[in-house]
Amino acid sequence: MSNTELLRMRMNQLVTQARYDLSSLRAVSGDTPERRLYLQRLWDTVTDMHVTSELLAVNAASPPVQTAGMPGQVVNSGNSMQNAAPGVNSRTFTVEELARYDGKNGRAAYVAVNGIVYDVTNNRTWAAATHFGLPAGKDHTAAFASCHAGQEAILAQLPVVGRLVQ
Repeated sequence: MSNTELLRMRMNQLVTQARYDLSSLRAVSGDTPERRLYLQRLWDTVTDMHVTSELLAVNAASPPVQTAGMPGQVVNSGNSMQNAAPGVNSRTFTVEELARYDGKNGRAAYVAVNGIVYDVTNNRTWAAATHFGLPAGKDHTAAFASCHAGQEAILAQLPVVGRLVQ
């Protein structure tokens, strides 16, 4: 099954979940924990729909590429350096160096996740060098794990610029 088909299936699941939550919200009145739960889940679903639509757009814009055995590709389960090219990822960043890439005053916007530094400068979900209140120039491993667990495909769409060292 192609990535586009998988993303379409995921989008359909998310739409179904959002419809269910909207329907359930109509039955709950007042400011109750149940209503807050539905609202939070609806917010999470819409956020996931946004990311999925971005991935669909990227998939539609790029030609199909065979990934197995490509020169320069680094395949490493649990690490998101799939879009690596020879020599590109040899750059290392300290936390202090990463902080300089905050997307302000014309600077590039970089973020780190799981020790890998990604360029989010031209990514629409990082407009104004922030993503849902998270600023560029930082290590967002914990935030990514809590919001996008199991969605490493998001990272595969971003250019890798190096790795974060302690």
